[in-house]
Amino acid sequence: MTIENKKYQIIPDFFNESISKNPDRNVFYENKQGTWVSMTYREAADRVELIAFGLRALGVTKGDRVAIQSENRSEWTLTDLACAHFGYVSVAVYPTLLSAQIQFILEDSETSVVAVSTREQAEKILSVKKNLPLLKYMIIMNEESYDESWILTYSELLQKGRVLKKSSGSSLLEEGKKILKDDLWTLIYTSGTTGNPKGVMLTHYNLVTDVASTMDMVKFERGCRWLSFLPLSHSFERAASHLTFWLGSEIYIAEDILKVPEYLKIARPHYLISVPRLYEKIFANITNGIAEAPGTKQKIFHWAVGVGREAATKYLVKGKTPAGALGIKYALAKKLVFRKIMDAFGGELRFCVSGGAPLPKEIGEFFAAAGIMILEGFGLTETTPVTNVNLPNDIRFGKVGPTISCVEMRIADDGEVLFKGTNIMKGYWNNPKATAEAIDEDGWFHTGDIGTIDEDGYLKITDRKKNLIVTSGGKNIAPANIENLLGQSPFIDQIVVIGDRRNFLVAVIVPAKDVVEKWAADKGLTQNYEELLKQKELIDAIAEDIATRQSVLARYEQIKKFLLIPEAFTISSGELTPSLKIKRKVVEERYKKEIDKLYTDNNVE
Repeated sequence: MTIENKKYQIIPDFFNESISKNPDRNVFYENKQGTWVSMTYREAADRVELIAFGLRALGVTKGDRVAIQSENRSEWTLTDLACAHFGYVSVAVYPTLLSAQIQFILEDSETSVVAVSTREQAEKILSVKKNLPLLKYMIIMNEESYDESWILTYSELLQKGRVLKKSSGSSLLEEGKKILKDDLWTLIYTSGTTGNPKGVMLTHYNLVTDVASTMDMVKFERGCRWLSFLPLSHSFERAASHLTFWLGSEIYIAEDILKVPEYLKIARPHYLISVPRLYEKIFANITNGIAEAPGTKQKIFHWAVGVGREAATKYLVKGKTPAGALGIKYALAKKLVFRKIMDAFGGELRFCVSGGAPLPKEIGEFFAAAGIMILEGFGLTETTPVTNVNLPNDIRFGKVGPTISCVEMRIADDGEVLFKGTNIMKGYWNNPKATAEAIDEDGWFHTGDIGTIDEDGYLKITDRKKNLIVTSGGKNIAPANIENLLGQSPFIDQIVVIGDRRNFLVAVIVPAKDVVEKWAADKGLTQNYEELLKQKELIDAIAEDIATRQSVLARYEQIKKFLLIPEAFTISSGELTPSLKIKRKVVEERYKKEIDKLYTDNNVE
């Protein structure tokens, strides 16, 4: 049964509580041309007020859509908060999208104002402006000026806000009180692996109940440091932005994900929210480094990992400190090995939360051994987004935890995971058909994911319903499990397993270029990368590594052949969604000729 949230009903409830408790505390830290600049909660509140009144001065009224198209920066969150107080509907737009994709979102949402970060983003809007008759204004955060009356700088918007606020006789606090819990807060367009994206309608109550319920479960401490680096256009980071602001946190902003290793050491975060890819990359770097280390160092490392796994299993995943002889050995393992890994995360990390994609069990266990606890969770944009998360004192790797208090869960007869609760979206924007397909007559949201629930209510996701491979022999196979396993190979950067209605599985693999090139150099092989991918020595080495890793799988789950491709899957080339999910059908269609050849040449029985 879901629990009704009565204390917090709208986003201004979170905002007002935080401002009153933390007026002089720093909220944002940003790197501006090499200098870290901070902003207090009081200054943030003043800025939010001016943005809100500035938008009103441009003619924006309650219910109008305001798009935000930017990399992570304070203006992103401040604009979102301004919209939330005056009832404007914020529309999240990934800055990585191409002009045609942006045009679709702005056209579908009937956006009247778009706030962009830089001239580069502004040029995308300019290239499609003629197709957007309802778009009235563009605001540029970087103060880039254009000699066009419909384009304003951020400073010009703030000045318009000052003028209108002075004459209005109102305030941010008073305007925020007019918001109702079922008012629309935002549109977040799902990146979907097929067809056009759908605008997910989320209300104020969706957000505050989801955030408050997650807090009840995980119990983050207030006033701690966080590093924001996942795109704020993504529902996971977006909800986190409201959570961290509410908690009076100090938020370091990484404008570029490539800055994360550097900024981790500067921010020294207490908490970290990420997708599995970050942990997978760090894990790969560590294991590759150890593989090249002297034998003595390798022995110490593997001894430490063994001790760490035992300590994690018996104590750490239960939120306890290792005791006795094991405690002594673990302290030594930390000093010799794990301290360096912890220092790479800033040295003060309490725990991480992982979502957006499955976290490989082995990676969760490895970091736990190193004293870095990762709470895997689950949810979708349509669920605002969290539905499940592991408990800090009861972590179960390979499972995404029990439900948070605002949502109910059940498994349908076909294995699909269903949810019902106060965090479930209002529906899809202007798409009643898709809404009816997603939310049944009894109010259950159909996730499209297949899963099981253990005796303690912990959910395990096995795959996407549409991704299930049914071989010609009638075997049902979840490709995500295989991809997670094989993706831990140092040779593999990206992998897609294929085999629906075929008699065996194959894979399309994007190799880890730096690893492959170093391997080739050590072997004295060609340094022409495309030629290298065709060489028998490399293909055999990768095949051997894959064979070792997939020996734990059933015979019908093992890939028999693979295709190496030189170019990585990207958003711009169409194989990745903006949230970095691989579009399987696009990959399969793009490499159809090569895949078919795998099945016809020297066929495997």
